[in-house]
Amino acid sequence: MKKNYSSTNLTLIIPTKDRPEKIRDLLDSIAAQSVQCRRIIIVDGGKSIEQIVLSYKRLPIEYYSCHPPGQIKQRNLAMTKLESEDKLVAFFDDDLVLMPDAMKYMIEMWNNVEKETAGISFNIVNNPPFKHNLLKYLTGMSHKNMGTILPTGYNVPISPTKKNIKTQWLCGGATVWKKSILEKHLNREVQSRWAICEDIIFSYPLSQKYPLYVCSDAKVRHEHVYDHNAKIDHRYYGRTATLWRLHFVELNKTLSKKLFFYMISVQILIRLCTGVALFKKSELNYAFGQMTALNIAMKSFVKNKKIISVLEEDF
Repeated sequence: MKKNYSSTNLTLIIPTKDRPEKIRDLLDSIAAQSVQCRRIIIVDGGKSIEQIVLSYKRLPIEYYSCHPPGQIKQRNLAMTKLESEDKLVAFFDDDLVLMPDAMKYMIEMWNNVEKETAGISFNIVNNPPFKHNLLKYLTGMSHKNMGTILPTGYNVPISPTKKNIKTQWLCGGATVWKKSILEKHLNREVQSRWAICEDIIFSYPLSQKYPLYVCSDAKVRHEHVYDHNAKIDHRYYGRTATLWRLHFVELNKTLSKKLFFYMISVQILIRLCTGVALFKKSELNYAFGQMTALNIAMKSFVKNKKIISVLEEDF
């Protein structure tokens, strides 16, 4: 097959905010790759780390600031800096670490997939292992095929995987996209404190038109950081995650609101039982947050309001 791409066609876009140590880890792992990309565009929404990133003289780094911050907003700013030579564009979270040869394997896969392919994700090897079971399947939360979007709106994990897989969604912070696709499908910015489902909202409709893959050999680690100065507000997370997934279901006619509410009701029941039986306050609070979300959803439906309006009001 003709080799259409090389690493010199690849540009990395990295939005970041107040994580200088994580950026160092990511840039160190990029510098250690056996092939190097064309450009690295860092868009900073926090306290300036310009001196840190520009100290990596070997790397083709460009630094921009973006205030007020926002992950999608920062990505979209970086998109305005792209050039004709940037045929492939990677969106990286700032807490990723690339494993040896990850970029080499990624480019090799781009040269061995269909010409129409829109995006390929890296394989996040330290995600929890995928385990399909009958109970989750019956409650709309699992499928034997990784990467499936279920009618409930639930997205089956795409990594870690031992083989290349074709998928119906790709992760937001460890994926390489064809630039021509991104130019036609700009990711809409939503003013919300936590845009948990932005990756499936963006990628699932694309999977209806173009092939999407995960490259098993292009391995990365997601060294996730929780940006909290206080206790985790499980009620907030239960409420917001539920509303975001309902928004995703609202956007796609192939998905079912009825099955979504069935899935969430089962989740609430399981969390309430677990919380009471094991004295886990976090499970109870998450369930209460989900119940709050259902109440908000019902009121929105009565007023003929879209869920997105509630999420934007929450900002």
